[in-house]
Amino acid sequence: MLIILRRAALLLACLLIAVVTGAATPAAAQRADPKWYEVRAEYEGEPEYLYEIADRFLGDGDRFTEIYALNKGRTQPDGLIVNNPEVIEPGWILILPDDAEGDGVRTGPLPVASTPPPPSSAPAATPPAVAAPATEETPTALIIAGALIVAAAVVLLVLLRRRKRPAPKPPVFDHPTTPTRTLHAAVDWTIDRALRGLAAAEGRTVPPIAGVSLDESRIVLRLETPDTQPIEPWKTTDEGRTWVASLRALQALPAAGDVPNPCPRLVTLGTTGGTRELLDLGRSTGVISIDGEAAVDVAAAWAEELISSPWSDRVRVVTGGLPVAVRSEQLTARDSISEALAATGGAGPGVLILGEPPAEGDLHRARGLTDWVVIVLGQTHYDHWRFTAHPDGRLDTGTLGIAVQARAL
Repeated sequence: MLIILRRAALLLACLLIAVVTGAATPAAAQRADPKWYEVRAEYEGEPEYLYEIADRFLGDGDRFTEIYALNKGRTQPDGLIVNNPEVIEPGWILILPDDAEGDGVRTGPLPVASTPPPPSSAPAATPPAVAAPATEETPTALIIAGALIVAAAVVLLVLLRRRKRPAPKPPVFDHPTTPTRTLHAAVDWTIDRALRGLAAAEGRTVPPIAGVSLDESRIVLRLETPDTQPIEPWKTTDEGRTWVASLRALQALPAAGDVPNPCPRLVTLGTTGGTRELLDLGRSTGVISIDGEAAVDVAAAWAEELISSPWSDRVRVVTGGLPVAVRSEQLTARDSISEALAATGGAGPGVLILGEPPAEGDLHRARGLTDWVVIVLGQTHYDHWRFTAHPDGRLDTGTLGIAVQARAL
């Protein structure tokens, strides 16, 4: 409660400063007819981001910095504040430069956030103070004071409701390396667009991609075999063993949603030094084993990512003997290994996750599946990759040589 009161006092102080100095909002917001845009949940099937909005309405994606400068520090209808050019949310109201044009750009007063009224329509009566001499300014002062009181009450109500509201339940397979799916959605769509763009390149075959590394500014493709002739906007490094491209260049690529993604079984291993490391499970030529106390957590995270990532829309996931509570058209959960094997009928690509090492006969059946990756919790003598998930969050990738932290950031 003390924290809530402090926040309310801070917001009330900001309101007082705004009334006195008129400096609580950017100059563009104080105009009678600024240009503005309400962020959508998606545009052309993908989450929106500032670079794309600037490119669409200003003709130059690099002008996203102007949009950010106009909105930095502004409180949005959901109570969040614009403080990161890489993060915007559906429903936010963005002030745009005067030359913005296009479908969705509006001109006029900014919409007011819809906030529920206080539970009591009439404030409790208070003993009147000693009457002050009436002046012509008294009505204005009363209006301002009343507005501030109402604003403070609304702020307190909103904060109390947000405090009492139960925290949203995370997905059963909430990925341990992703803070929230919302924050990384745009990046995941960028990865998907980049990989599909490679597949759509005319006259070129996509080189086998073993994995993907991602930091705040670029994507690195780790190739299985060197290729020194990259496809634009990629650049070759490490004698063709890796291709590198900036996120900004990749976000500007045209969408190629009808082209199959060349890495539909891409999953996140974890992070190292601020870099997110992803691995294409489809490159395994044998069983993938996950051992250790946190093996179930890793397997669950991979299953969730395989049924929710934009690049894995064609992947089937079947689990056997692994506790699951989520349901999806892409995921089939069975209680036993034999039932899981029976559910793998049909075309792949697919991923079979078994909760324990199967008997020799079942293991041979699993290895004989066409276009299926087999993951086993525990070790077998057919392991191609062997990972160890430690209770402190470390994931040892064995012969891959990638040391990552697989717990929440």
